[in-house]
Amino acid sequence: MDLSQRSVKRQASFCNAITFSNRPIALYEQVRLKITKKQCCWSGALRLGFTSKDPSRINPDSLPKYACPDLVSQSGFWAKALPEEFANEGNLISFWVDKKGRVFYRINDSSPMLFFSGVRTTEPLWALIDVYGLTRGVQLLGEKNNCP
Repeated sequence: MDLSQRSVKRQASFCNAITFSNRPIALYEQVRLKITKKQCCWSGALRLGFTSKDPSRINPDSLPKYACPDLVSQSGFWAKALPEEFANEGNLISFWVDKKGRVFYRINDSSPMLFFSGVRTTEPLWALIDVYGLTRGVQLLGEKNNCP
């Protein structure tokens, strides 16, 4: 992560780049990011989701290499892989969770799409971003409080 704590770039391999928001994300609050770097020759792409575990209390050395399937098999973590065709440099991605625990995303100005469901919304949630596979770098753009 750079000094601004807004840009994340994976240094090596195709994994080991799980990162989190620095504060809880409100229901319907859109987490926005831009793909800044794509790397060929890997399979899979960015993994997006949420956790009810406070990241400041997670030992980075205890994190697995992969959000999916390793981290999401643990209680309090929910994430899914972004389809590879959306993992292009310059794409703007927004994702959010609603009060029913459904996670939606949109690419650039597209219509919202249901991503996955089952997130427990009764406790604080932090955004989870795994800079994985084809996706080598992302920039966090800030959040929006828009109800889709």
